[in-house]
Amino acid sequence: MSRTTTLKAMLFALMAAMLGWTSPAFAQALTCGISGSSSAAPAVYDPFNPSGLASTTITLNLTRVNGAGGQKTDIVNFYLRSQNSSANGIQIIPRSAVIVGSVVGFNQNIFYDNPGPVPTVGPTSLNPVSPNNFLKMSFTGNNAASDSAQVVFDVVFPANLNLNASTSLAFDAIFACSTTGGGPGTQQTGSLPNAVVFPVTVLSALRTFFAGTALDFGEIGNVTTASLVGTPQKTSLSNYVFVQSSGAYSVTLASQNGYKLKKPGGTAADEIRYSLHFLGDNKDSTSGAPTAVTITKSCVRASLTALGNHLPIVATLQEGGSGKNPSPTYLDILTVTVTPLIYSDPGTSACATL
Repeated sequence: MSRTTTLKAMLFALMAAMLGWTSPAFAQALTCGISGSSSAAPAVYDPFNPSGLASTTITLNLTRVNGAGGQKTDIVNFYLRSQNSSANGIQIIPRSAVIVGSVVGFNQNIFYDNPGPVPTVGPTSLNPVSPNNFLKMSFTGNNAASDSAQVVFDVVFPANLNLNASTSLAFDAIFACSTTGGGPGTQQTGSLPNAVVFPVTVLSALRTFFAGTALDFGEIGNVTTASLVGTPQKTSLSNYVFVQSSGAYSVTLASQNGYKLKKPGGTAADEIRYSLHFLGDNKDSTSGAPTAVTITKSCVRASLTALGNHLPIVATLQEGGSGKNPSPTYLDILTVTVTPLIYSDPGTSACATL
């Protein structure tokens, strides 16, 4: 029987992240496109919440890029994508816009999984038609009032995304843009890494449980200490602590009796020594006082997939039960504490490999 526990470590302060589209490479390599920023109330995503994050609203303030000699951006088509598969399943849906011009592509999800099929956005004469969804922004005029636009997005996060703990989520913008004025029109394409940063805090959270049976040596009344030399007696190798986490986590272990099996109410003669192997460490009755924490590890992220981290735990007899007072209640209590670390702590050990 296993017990499941969910723990969460949340920042004491949530900062409203600013959303930016600007990029040095963008300004140097292209003469059309858009730049900007956004504001939004910070949202919090708990990867273990079965409801996910139903919807949060982001308002994006955009300014088109204009070239020299009267050249200006007239159309930008774009969609969004993550640099890996951890964000797959997110929906980013443009709902409305304020612009001197026009916008096409409302009420369609413009976020695309990675890997997976993506839309065709160039040339800019293309219009978004499902399933080729993207946002098409057409600017008119050649004055300052025509340079800016404001777009409102709904962002939906389903449950169980394998996201890293963080205070913001960044996505790439893949686009096509065109120019008019200042000479012949041009068609250009590009990709802006981390172009869109949403102010969504992904909690450093974890789920953990013990899988297996009690660390039981079975009947040892006839086992002598001498017989254990060369023929060690161990608990099952299939027992482990299971961890899923969005961020790094720490693990500690303490033995109530200092790695001795004791009979309740017994004397010093009524105890049996053993050793424990956990997270790459071997501990026994010489490792520390009873109840003291003797194993401490800082572990890197376990991931939120079904694989998670398996942390094996194995006990080995150091002393036989022969000559001890018979009792079915020789026991020790091991306390394993698994705690999520703050999002900015990457952890130090790949604990699943120890």
